[in-house]
Amino acid sequence: MTRRSVVMAVFCTLLLALVVNFGLAPSCSRHETNDEGTPVDTEIMAFLSEARALHHEANMKEDSGDLAGAVSAMNRLVAARRPHPERKAPEVEEVLADAYARLAELRLKKGELDPAAAAVKSGLEHVAEATYFRGHLVEVQGLVEEARAAQLADAGNAAEAARARERAIQLLEEVVKIQEQVIQRSLGKDGG
Repeated sequence: MTRRSVVMAVFCTLLLALVVNFGLAPSCSRHETNDEGTPVDTEIMAFLSEARALHHEANMKEDSGDLAGAVSAMNRLVAARRPHPERKAPEVEEVLADAYARLAELRLKKGELDPAAAAVKSGLEHVAEATYFRGHLVEVQGLVEEARAAQLADAGNAAEAARARERAIQLLEEVVKIQEQVIQRSLGKDGG
């Protein structure tokens, strides 16, 4: 599955879960109802639509070789106005975590290791618990350290390169643990 497919699957899943399974708390400012009478949070739906559009824009820019334009689209997403700033909405937090991971990957493609690491750090602020999104951010963090190791090795700094390589391996092992937790939690909930 390509990165683009994963992003679209995540958005579709979030939208479907929001519309079908989650009601709008009575304290939310505006809402509509779907055909089944279930309240729909229009502000979150608008944010998710905006995020999807900016991911598409980033895809188009990246496909045409415009990595700076793709970075700009992701920067717009992470800086976008958030619905219900007085509370954290899981859908919004997951979209932001995913956007920061993508931003870090784009920065990494440009060889911008420190900005990539900063994007990962910002993304991790949106997912404290073991989730797919946290695991993905830690994975990208490992890739940044792997790239740093290569850069240090090319510069002739073998000792620092070895340390960066070890950090990359540790981070990738952490990813495995996080995603195993996610799978176990899912299996426990589903009775499987």
